[in-house]
Amino acid sequence: MDGVSPPLFCLLIKNTWQKLSRYYNQRFSPYDLSVPKALLLLEIAPGSGENPNHLAKKLDLENSSMTGLLDRLEKKGLIARERDPRDRRGVLIFLTSEGVRARETIKTLVEELDAKLQEALTPEEIKTFRKVLSVVGKQIL
Repeated sequence: MDGVSPPLFCLLIKNTWQKLSRYYNQRFSPYDLSVPKALLLLEIAPGSGENPNHLAKKLDLENSSMTGLLDRLEKKGLIARERDPRDRRGVLIFLTSEGVRARETIKTLVEELDAKLQEALTPEEIKTFRKVLSVVGKQIL
């Protein structure tokens, strides 16, 4: 051993997230989308309304950040807010037809990298990777 310590987990994760974010931002930019906007669109199933608070929890976002994202996506015509028939104070978020098309494009771009990773890793490595991410996630709750 040459006395050099391996990088801390937090640095490895941060650096990987930055590279991943840059990778996707470059691919999403021709569609005027950012990673947070794209992830939000992926969480809304076509034809089904989603509660904004539920979406915020799934994406680990503050409600104020979610409101800003929804405002920007609505302004772009990708989502629509509709009253929740079960809760007159609430709204549901739906994809517009343009939003469905954007979601399909995003899904294709995400699946491209996923396929590359699956080609580069063995099934056992993928299983271990998922387990490690799960452990990391549980440790930082």
